[in-house]
Amino acid sequence: MSFEAVLLFLMVFILVLLVCLSIANARFFKKNEHKYNALLSEYRQRGLDIDLVTHVAGYFGSLALYQKIIWFVRLHKGVRMKFTKERYVQPEAYHFVQSLPQDKMGWILTLHRRLLIQFAIMTLWFLILAAIWIFFK
Repeated sequence: MSFEAVLLFLMVFILVLLVCLSIANARFFKKNEHKYNALLSEYRQRGLDIDLVTHVAGYFGSLALYQKIIWFVRLHKGVRMKFTKERYVQPEAYHFVQSLPQDKMGWILTLHRRLLIQFAIMTLWFLILAAIWIFFK
């Protein structure tokens, strides 16, 4: 089997893997969507800062999974973020998210790890594609 055939097989295999991971992650989110909506509702009822991307991502369904959860992941990790040019996110927002029980926040952290793995595999796919384009042009 030639090197080109191996690369082609690898490209197709990784692409199928990416599609399967995307479907699995979307189903995982769909299974926990009621928890996300409850968390988002409680967060908004408290009047805490929420970024525009997280707000708008709600209208994109499973196409914006990462954008839906990253705000809460960053709050949970304690990443200092600016809400506006002049003001940082309220400390109460960090405290609220960091004090959530595991059953409310754990699935979001699991989904975040799964999405990072998917991104790493997609990066590998693009690197192989670049290698094919550069060396077999």
